[in-house]
Amino acid sequence: MKFKELMNLHSDQAGNIDIDELTLKLPSTPKDVLEQFYQDHGRKDQFQKQYSELDISNLNWELISVTFDEISCATIFPDFQDWVNTCYIKSCGVSIGSDWKHIGHTKPTITYWKQYHTWRRAPLFLALDSKLHLVEGHSRFGCLKGLVSKGLIPKNKTHKVWLAKNV
Repeated sequence: MKFKELMNLHSDQAGNIDIDELTLKLPSTPKDVLEQFYQDHGRKDQFQKQYSELDISNLNWELISVTFDEISCATIFPDFQDWVNTCYIKSCGVSIGSDWKHIGHTKPTITYWKQYHTWRRAPLFLALDSKLHLVEGHSRFGCLKGLVSKGLIPKNKTHKVWLAKNV
C-alpha cells in the first residue's frame, strides 16, 4: 500500500483517518505509528507531497533508543524546517533552574521534559539511503535540539524513537 492510497480511506470531518481501517490495512504497523503518522497526517497535503509514493506496507517499524548525536543530522522536509527552528529557539529560553514553560507545550509535556529530559511520545524517523529522515515529531525534535544546545540534556542521553526501514 502506498501512502497516497490513504486518501481513499474513511476519515472524520477533521481529516483523521479511521484507526480501525488503518489497523486492518496495516496490521503489522504499531498503533502509535498508525496514530501519529497515518491517522493524523495521511490526508494532509504536505505529507502527501513528501510520501505519496512511499510503500508503507513494506515498512518495518521498530522502537529503538538513540542518542541526540545519532539523530541530530536527520533530514527534515524543508516546509517543516522553520517550525523545528521555532521550537529550538523556544527551548533555548530554558536555563538551569529556570521555568521550563519556555518550551511552549502543555503542562504535562513540560513536566515530563523537566523530569525525564526526553519526550513523552517517540517521534518517527525513516531510514533512507543510510540517512535518517524525521517524519513526525518536529516540535519534539526542535525542543530536544534546544535543550541539548543549552546543556540541559546531555548529547549521550538516550531517547526512544520509532524507526522504519524497508522490509
